[in-house]
Amino acid sequence: MSVTIGTLMKIDPGREFKAQMCSVTLSKVYHEVRNETLLEKIKAFFLGKSNIKSYYVILKLLVLSDSGKKHSVILRISPEFNINRILSNSIKVYCDCSDFKYRAAYILNEKNGLFLNNRIKINLGSALTEKPKTKTQTTYVCKHVYAAVQWLVSNYSNLIKVI
Repeated sequence: MSVTIGTLMKIDPGREFKAQMCSVTLSKVYHEVRNETLLEKIKAFFLGKSNIKSYYVILKLLVLSDSGKKHSVILRISPEFNINRILSNSIKVYCDCSDFKYRAAYILNEKNGLFLNNRIKINLGSALTEKPKTKTQTTYVCKHVYAAVQWLVSNYSNLIKVI
């Protein structure tokens, strides 16, 4: 199961409102090419298509919140050139804020929607293995990731042209 852009766009109204107060800037764009995983090979066999390499675009965005704090958000997508299918595009995300760490990271990790590298694993620590302690219902993302995903959706056509 993977997390999609459309899934992340479903957020509680409070965070949606707070995200509108954030300012998003694209900091860096990375490209990642990976060999096909075993699961992808099995899917390709049954679907009758082969995908030897997987291509991803990793966006590092800086999100300035209304409180004046700047957070780093990472979005990893597999580019979809049909703009009408952007919401069904798989995505992996990460934010360096505490809300993301203690409320969203565990859930996203369980759903294969968390962007991870060695540095992030160390930063998140036990948040990867321990469920959020709060009993209130939470969404998948913090306001910073939501603002970054909104930026991505709004700028997707231009972004695809340059990658």
